[in-house]
Formats: sequence, C-alpha cells, structure tokens
Amino acid sequence: MSQTAVLTAQFADAVARGAVRVIDLTQELSPDTPTLVLPPNFGQCSGFKVEEISRYDERGVAWYWNNFTVSEHTGSHFDAPIHWVTGRDLPNNATDTIPPADFVAPAVVVDVSAQCAADPDYVLEPADLEAWEARHGRIPARSWVLQRTDWSKRTGARTPIAARTVRTRPARRPRPCASCSSAT
Repeated sequence: MSQTAVLTAQFADAVARGAVRVIDLTQELSPDTPTLVLPPNFGQCSGFKVEEISRYDERGVAWYWNNFTVSEHTGSHFDAPIHWVTGRDLPNNATDTIPPADFVAPAVVVDVSAQCAADPDYVLEPADLEAWEARHGRIPARSWVLQRTDWSKRTGARTPIAARTVRTRPARRPRPCASCSSAT
C-alpha cells in the first residue's frame, strides 16, 4: 500500500474515532439568506431562489430535484485569488487550477466577533494577527487563517449586510503582521 493510501486510511480512522475534529462551516441557504448589495451603479447579486423540477410526480416519478439561483458570493464559499484584481495574474488562481493539496492544511481561527458586533464594518488588522500570535505562537507556514466574525448568527433580510449598500468606510488590504512572511 502506498504511503498516501496509508495516511488517508489513518486520517479517515482518526476522523471516525473523533481524534481529529472536523468543523462544518456551511450555512443553510434559503430565500432569507442575506446577499451582498452593491452600490446601484454596479451589477447586483441574485438572492437565493429555488425552482422545483420534480418531486416524485409526473414531472419525474422517481426523483426529487431542483434548480437554484444564487450569487457565487452567498453563504459559505471559497474565494479563489482570481476573484480579486490582485490575484488576476497569479498562477493557479482559479478553483479548478489550485492544487488540491492546498485545500487541506492546519488552520488557526482569529476571533474578531466582539469587534464585528460593535462595528459591522470591522476589518481584520495586522494587530489582530499579532495579538493572536502573542497568545498562541507563530502562525505555521501554509496554514489557513480563518476569521471568526459571528455573522453566521445574523439571518434574514434585515441583517446589516443586506440593508446597507455601501460600507461606512472602505475596506483596505491589511499589511501582514510583523512575523508573517509571504510563505504563510
């Protein structure tokens, strides 16, 4: 058996035994799922819509299935580097060209939920990463850095993200923290 097969089997066993903690970050999509609202001069994101194709009836007696429409930036999703102008010219910048190995890595969670509760436009700052590293140690190279905002607790059409059309201050690209390198 190859080393990859052995490691895969060991990993699957560890997940099954609960020795590896797997956290589901997905959120259920529904017509109440907030969507990004851009200024009126830009194209707009579609809200989540479901159209039933069949449900074990004359339209399809043996199956239940749907069409759905949703903006690619709704709910839990992954933004490939190509999404932003800063990643436009990077190699392997789309989801179909990113090496699959890059999707499995250790992760750290930087909790800024209190800041986001106080300021819906809160932007992760280098100081947040430096504070995390002061408490937990350096962020390992090639790790995923996840930002906890608790926006998942906000649902429905009255959430701030759906109600505002423009941020109250422009988002900015944070500088990396002092100890972070381009390899992280």
